[in-house]
Amino acid sequence: MADQTLNYKVFKDGEPIGTEQVILSDTSDGQTAHIITETSVQVLFLKFHYHHDRTETWNGDNLVSVKAETDDDGTPYQWLAEYEGKCFEVAGKGVPRREQCDGAWPLTLWREDVTSKTSLYSVIDAAPYKVSVAKTVDDSLEIDGKTVPATHYVMTGDVTRDLWYDQNGKLLKTSFKKKGYDIDFIRVDAN
Repeated sequence: MADQTLNYKVFKDGEPIGTEQVILSDTSDGQTAHIITETSVQVLFLKFHYHHDRTETWNGDNLVSVKAETDDDGTPYQWLAEYEGKCFEVAGKGVPRREQCDGAWPLTLWREDVTSKTSLYSVIDAAPYKVSVAKTVDDSLEIDGKTVPATHYVMTGDVTRDLWYDQNGKLLKTSFKKKGYDIDFIRVDAN
């Protein structure tokens, strides 16, 4: 199967501030996901820039490794997580070395099966998160004036997100608040 690319626009209070791209490539034993996020936002007289580049390696539905580099407005992070079953080790620049055996994934929202996890970690600095996720009764989403079939979840705990997925289990939209602003990632190529 050919590569699939999921394209998202990032909005702050309804104004576009960046993009995210998830490039999915099939491998002989699974899939790789290459995620690139770029945002630039001005708040009053200050300009903030964020660049994130992450590669996830999957063997079927099992995460094998995650390599991430982030420039969070001048603060660099670079880390690698390697998995063996439910256990993983993570270490890198700006990320203290640790081992966990709770099956945690990074906050990799492009896959609907992340909603079954109660242990996650930051894609920026690998900080651990505890969450719970509940499915809602919503079964559609409005994107660019079109009604799209969707499954809606609400994530709470250390991370709060509204998540909508298409019929193939790929993210359509996520919404959350950051520093009092409404942030939305909306898939621009949703059918």
